[in-house]
Amino acid sequence: MTKDNLKEVKAYYNGHVKDEDRRLDEHPFEIPVTMHFVKKHLTPGASVFDVACGTGRMASLLLNKGYFVALNDLSDKNIELVRERLGTHRNLIFTECSDALESKRWEHKSWDSVFILGPLYHMISKENRLKLLKLAYENLKPGGFLFSSFMTRTGAMVYGVKHNPEGILYPDGARKLWETGTDKRFVEDTEYFTNAYFSHPEEINPLLESAGFQPLHLAGAEGIFGERFELFHKLKDNLKDEWIQFVIENCEDNHLVQQSKHLLSIAQKP
Repeated sequence: MTKDNLKEVKAYYNGHVKDEDRRLDEHPFEIPVTMHFVKKHLTPGASVFDVACGTGRMASLLLNKGYFVALNDLSDKNIELVRERLGTHRNLIFTECSDALESKRWEHKSWDSVFILGPLYHMISKENRLKLLKLAYENLKPGGFLFSSFMTRTGAMVYGVKHNPEGILYPDGARKLWETGTDKRFVEDTEYFTNAYFSHPEEINPLLESAGFQPLHLAGAEGIFGERFELFHKLKDNLKDEWIQFVIENCEDNHLVQQSKHLLSIAQKP
């Protein structure tokens, strides 16, 4: 990510703190799917470095379940909210405002787990995505777990059709996104995206393997709901609970991985 791109990403998140904090309510599958795999692989008391932690929603859950968590984010406004929300928690290791690639706190300890649940889809270049994954690998304990997230190209296309269908008219719009994973006048031309790279699911495991990891799971966070959250929010509460359980039970099914907007990868350092 260039310095100009960093400035754009930082400015975006500084200007959308409330939106980012609400996002995990509007997109209600990411937390339960992630916590399903946390329970499967991590024991309370484990140390977690939550890189690009956003407003600390995931970290708050981890802290309250007995994990020791360190938090990093590029956005100073996000970190301000994190410190207000979590700053006195007994299990909090540190909070830091910095670019993930330039952080001086990777070597604070050898981590049981590293969470990278955002920055990989803001890194346009594969070189930087790989650099960040290698940082995680170098600073995990042997046997430690990487939780990382990606956004799908099909999910981005559906979002773009819903919010900016005119993007099909421009050479740097919808067709460019489908061919390259990024664009200027389709998804990027809407309010709620900046400097985004969208992956195909089959890219994920080879990328992780090239950083030294052993991929364990690739899950579609939303399953059949994909970019269609409005369908979920129309349901009665008891039906919402059943559909969330269905998504968790089937999140690794390849057909539903292909339907999802967010992908969650769990990989292990041998």
